[in-house]
Amino acid sequence: MGPNGYDIIDADTHILEPRNIWKKHLEKAYMKYAPKLAKDSEGGDAWDHGTGSVDPIGLVSTPGKRFDEFRWFGVTYDSIRKACFNGKARLKDMDIDGVDAIITFPPERTIFRWLGQPDPAVSKAGVDAYNRFAQEDFAAADRSRIFPMYQIPSLGVETAVQYAKKASKAGAKGVLIGTWPNGGESMTDEDDAFWATCQDLGLPVHVHIMLESRDNLVNQRSGAQSATTGLQMKAARKRAIAQYAGVFTRVTGIISQFLFTGVFERFPNLQVVFVEIGVGWLPHFLEMMDDRYWRNREWVGFDLKNEPSHYWYSNCAATFMHDHSGIKLRHSVGINNMMWSTDNPHHGNDWPYSRIVIKEMMHDVDPVERYELVAGNAARIYGLERIAPAKDGATSPKARSKNGTKAKAKARAR
Repeated sequence: MGPNGYDIIDADTHILEPRNIWKKHLEKAYMKYAPKLAKDSEGGDAWDHGTGSVDPIGLVSTPGKRFDEFRWFGVTYDSIRKACFNGKARLKDMDIDGVDAIITFPPERTIFRWLGQPDPAVSKAGVDAYNRFAQEDFAAADRSRIFPMYQIPSLGVETAVQYAKKASKAGAKGVLIGTWPNGGESMTDEDDAFWATCQDLGLPVHVHIMLESRDNLVNQRSGAQSATTGLQMKAARKRAIAQYAGVFTRVTGIISQFLFTGVFERFPNLQVVFVEIGVGWLPHFLEMMDDRYWRNREWVGFDLKNEPSHYWYSNCAATFMHDHSGIKLRHSVGINNMMWSTDNPHHGNDWPYSRIVIKEMMHDVDPVERYELVAGNAARIYGLERIAPAKDGATSPKARSKNGTKAKAKARAR
């Protein structure tokens, strides 16, 4: 068992919203804006946000399925593992997988729909409902093992600061932004109030793949259209897969703004985590940023005390999944700047074989370094303490390990 009581921490997991989430957690005054369960084009369950299209659940509910069983459409809640949306069931699946703790993020499509609600009050109500569910419902299954990040609305810096304080009061270990705190296209000096608050509260700030301006989110919501023919849907699927194969391309400009603007000089204890971006590409990117800094520092007027990569190593981290290149280049990425993850229950996960994936990917990695990659860095960044004694039927780490081994053997037998 690691020094913090955790051997494996999954630094990026998600929650598929349960069927009753809005009825249970959304304020009654806003129920007319609640997403509704509908059917997709192949009879599967999907969420209708009133945008002219529906969001199917197929690829965000794949644990236990073979690759050739993956389907975007035609998947129902009754056909997927309950762990996709239920905290107690997730704990059981974690035991099978040998995962001690998870860092959890929202269903991204749903959150962006709420962030793009034109009425600020409605937008805030949707974000509040999700946060209540994640913190008070899903994580309540075991608060020493499930750590949801607190979603920040897209309604300006003042609101962002208020929600960072709410996050701290709720006991959250970090916050997630979907837009820059100011709500615009890029970082501004106004955002410093938010960075300062997060630093003072010890809350890591998370960017999940991308940031969108509030205006863009509102426009996307009002202009959403669904593919209406089989050929259109097939073409859309191919474009989406190709796009997400290079998912890190969406975050390069965001990282650059953090590293070039002096944010980490003004707030030296601010921690920023870039989620689901992979790490194998980062050494070249860091090298190029430093090169551009040195070549242009005079005429541009950069007044950084250190080159940009310095602030990556001192203040940033990224999560990775399948990343053999990143493991080979780990010393250039930064041993302290990488956190292993699965994206469970999305279709990048390998449940229940995460330990095998780790072993194969890190078979020649020094055990001390491997521990940092799969648990130590997450425990440090989120301030995680040793797992609390068993309560209300929760198992101890040792017992969970034994149970997980037995359950995994059963899963393989199936």
